[in-house]
Amino acid sequence: MTCEQEPEDGPTALVRAVGAAVDRSAVPVLLVRADGRVVRANPAARLRLGDVAASADRAWTLELPGRAGPQDSPTIVRAGGTWFGRAELVQSTGKRVPVSTSAFAVHDRDEDPLIVATLRTPELTLDPPRGASDEIQAVLRASRDDEERHDRLAELSRLALRGRMGDLLAASADTVAYLLGARLATISRVHADPTTIETVATTDGGDSPLARGSDTVPAFVGTTGTPLLWRGETLDHRIDADALRNAGFENAVAVPIEGGGRPWGVLAVFGVDPGRPADGTAAPVAPVAGSDAIPEPSVLDEVADIVGAAVHRVGVERELRYRSLRDPLTGLPNRALAHDRIGSAVERGLVAGSCTAVMLIDLDDFKSINDGLGHEAGDTALVAVATRLARASRPGDTVARLGGDEFVVVCENLRDEDDAVAAAAVYGDAVRAPVSVEGNDLVITASIGVAVTTTDVPVNELVRRADVAMYRAKDTGRGHVALFDRDDRDHRRLQLALSADLRAALESRYLTLAYQPIFDIGTGRITAVEALARWEHPTLGSVSPETFVAIAERTGQIDRLGLWALHSACRQAAEWQSIADVGVRVNVSALQLRRPGFVSAVARVLAETGLPVGRLGLEITETVWLADTAQVRDALTELHRMGVSILLDDLGSGHSSVTYLNRYPVIEAFKIDQSYIQAMPGKRPEAIVSAIVSLAHAFDVTVVGEGVETQAQFDRLRESGCDLAQGFWLAEPTDAATMTDMLRERRAG
Repeated sequence: MTCEQEPEDGPTALVRAVGAAVDRSAVPVLLVRADGRVVRANPAARLRLGDVAASADRAWTLELPGRAGPQDSPTIVRAGGTWFGRAELVQSTGKRVPVSTSAFAVHDRDEDPLIVATLRTPELTLDPPRGASDEIQAVLRASRDDEERHDRLAELSRLALRGRMGDLLAASADTVAYLLGARLATISRVHADPTTIETVATTDGGDSPLARGSDTVPAFVGTTGTPLLWRGETLDHRIDADALRNAGFENAVAVPIEGGGRPWGVLAVFGVDPGRPADGTAAPVAPVAGSDAIPEPSVLDEVADIVGAAVHRVGVERELRYRSLRDPLTGLPNRALAHDRIGSAVERGLVAGSCTAVMLIDLDDFKSINDGLGHEAGDTALVAVATRLARASRPGDTVARLGGDEFVVVCENLRDEDDAVAAAAVYGDAVRAPVSVEGNDLVITASIGVAVTTTDVPVNELVRRADVAMYRAKDTGRGHVALFDRDDRDHRRLQLALSADLRAALESRYLTLAYQPIFDIGTGRITAVEALARWEHPTLGSVSPETFVAIAERTGQIDRLGLWALHSACRQAAEWQSIADVGVRVNVSALQLRRPGFVSAVARVLAETGLPVGRLGLEITETVWLADTAQVRDALTELHRMGVSILLDDLGSGHSSVTYLNRYPVIEAFKIDQSYIQAMPGKRPEAIVSAIVSLAHAFDVTVVGEGVETQAQFDRLRESGCDLAQGFWLAEPTDAATMTDMLRERRAG
């Protein structure tokens, strides 16, 4: 038959899903909208209605009698009940066909109910199936009366669409046993690799030995995928016929249950007597003539199709459920599943008396990869990190992605907090290995916060503790691990308060610049002055630059803070030009360099303050190079072309910045990390400093030794050939007025 067409964009999702489930059924089924429009008929219904070749202009409507009582109302169907009664199929041409139907509704959150109507007695008014052979007619005569059969199959169809799989399997075994008068019916599940047969439903209430083993009826059908009809032959090499006979069975019928290209399972009946129902009641129809006659597996095929449709539905639901609990990019558990795993782990830990740890892993400055290389490159890096974390996990650990660049690990069966920190360090090392993305070698680090419990702590609280610890890890630098303690709560509150206070400080006079001179080791002349931001909090006192710069980066205030420092330093340096030929050095955050408008902002500051471009130097930390993005490279190249000096700060504190000397000739000076300077005098640190100086000079790069605190350190720097020096032993950071006096005194001297 043809149906009224769905909208131009095609059948709705509900029609497609239900249609796929009923199309394979031998039971005639119509899918009907709440207003009666028939939107789909399965092949069995089209065959029964004799309308296979009908033209496309025909449409059908299912009408119920106007005198239907409350119990017969389709309202019952839409409310979730089942409706039985007579109705009429009305064709668009006006033709009316009386039918008897049973119906139930399928609901979807986004659609109106869809009524599934089974045609129970179409033979009263419609043409019989075309080309029906004598054999098929014999099968029909041997089965239960058609109406009861359809009612039972309709109930199975309802279970296949809306019920639990276990209920459907049990009902299916009972149904075929009743309809075929079988002493035993089984449903077996076929497992691959290795192939095994598992009994999942049986009418005898147990795991029948006739359904187990390699030479059983289910085993043959499950491995070959072909139906089996055994009429009691002794010499049937396909199965163990003796076992069947010893159990008192004279026949058996089995068909495969399809499951997406291979058998999902096997539906089998044993001891079939078409003249005797399984419950021993009188047979409603006469058996097929002949002592050994048993029905062909038509009823089994119908039930197997219904079970197969349910298997497909469950598979789709399982896939949807899997996807709903998995991160689509990495395949790791998502936030919902992670929280569920945390709760279960805490419960198991309480029973076992062991520690459970939640580790929040946040990739440091991951935004630079997305900004510089694009989100596809960022996704590639995230997948690589996820793979490494999964490989580093212990048996029983859960690695999940919460979103963005944030992961969580759930660790069970830990002895103590030290055990948890050691496990976190393993995950940190796994992240740290270089990642190659689009020809760029990226060194990614992660800050990890660890929360450990041996008590019943709510999931959200445990995650919050790990989050607080993670922020403390970030405050101490890249790639650190921090264990939550009670003081972290106060620390986190302080960080939030400082974030608000920093915003206010940028609008007041609480933020200032201190200046520390840089000396030429050979002549003692001041060649430049480094501008250092200082924050004198009205209640907390001095706040370290490491603290408030990290807060500014995390809260998006770094651009404003950096622009204020650059403008203030350039304005002051422009005033000094009348006193001394001295430059100014300003620290620049990696986040600033990745802003598209940063170069323009520098040019604008130089124009507004009147500082000659050659007197400005920008100091960048070695960690800027870890992302090595196109935006950073282009910005530094353009600044160098303008005449701005580029200096690399803290050489040796990071990973591989020495390799950039050859790739980026824009670097004009190195600052050796003060940890090497302060380790002198000593054979090894002196050798390291000398090697750095020699390498830098080979590339025609000036070297600055910072953090000089003693005469001995200064002497060793001079002996190594270092060009410039900076440190408390030479001159401490001071305010602009004192620095101005120092410059005047040196000019006069």
